[in-house]
Amino acid sequence: MYLLVAKQLVIMTFLASVSFLFSKKFNYGKKESEYLSKLLLFVISPCMIFNTFNIPFNSEKLAMLRYSVGCGVTTLVFMIAISLIIIHSRTEAGKSRDCLDKMGFVFSNAGFIGIPLINGVFGNEGVFPLMGYIAVFNIFLWTFGYYTVNKELGLKKLLINPNIIAIVTGICFFLLPFELPDVLSQTIRYFGNMNTPISMIILGLLFADFKRPQKLEHTPSRRVARTILFRLIILPVLILVLYKTVLLTIAPAFALNMENLKRVMMIIFIAASCPVGMNVANFAVIYDKDESYASLLVSISSLLCVITLPVMVRFAEIILL
Repeated sequence: MYLLVAKQLVIMTFLASVSFLFSKKFNYGKKESEYLSKLLLFVISPCMIFNTFNIPFNSEKLAMLRYSVGCGVTTLVFMIAISLIIIHSRTEAGKSRDCLDKMGFVFSNAGFIGIPLINGVFGNEGVFPLMGYIAVFNIFLWTFGYYTVNKELGLKKLLINPNIIAIVTGICFFLLPFELPDVLSQTIRYFGNMNTPISMIILGLLFADFKRPQKLEHTPSRRVARTILFRLIILPVLILVLYKTVLLTIAPAFALNMENLKRVMMIIFIAASCPVGMNVANFAVIYDKDESYASLLVSISSLLCVITLPVMVRFAEIILL
């Protein structure tokens, strides 16, 4: 499986590279990335999510979805606990970056990189259980993540989040004996199939428009290295220990056969082991945090994950499968 992950990452890198080169040549940047990001957030991603649930009801799939929610909650709470234990700065400059480090520890790029990667490796069968994790991910993002940077709970933003709406709507259609008209179903499927290429095009645009941080000399390289080391290597290893010692032990309670259960764990592990999420940089811009520092975390971890993620997946295969 790790070879499939490596192959898919190379394909995604090629897609992002083409976008990067074209963006540099024709000076595309913020305006184009904003348009495509909104198209992805409000149309393409919800269509992809809904299309995942637009299948006949299956009790085994429902059990996988339940397990992915439980596994996702356990994984995110575990990473939050580690971030609260590890991240405690003494200086004022350090304290101002603590919120970004905590978000970088907990919130991976499960949307831009995780979903296309899982779709490429496991197909639609893999995206289905991933939706449980994505739902939990968004809930934690707009509660713990929002509170970490803003000292408030973003419950309103959570309720109007397009991905959450698409997941809830999709589950309703999955549970009900109702099929969409073929014309509408095909339209949704076409939009959903654009998720991977558009995600990579946006990443290419963002890298092309990346500005060298003006405060780079004031950014502690050790701090950047520590956060990225935890996000890409240490946290994935600790998550595997958690899965092996806890989640596999309580597995019988979820009424899943071992093959499907381990598949769900692998899917969530891959999503949780992705680089620092774009939301970290977005929150830094919106809530007046250190944007330069956040951009470094996102960009460097995104480049390194092409190497680290296949290695972590191989390690997971040895431990879990």
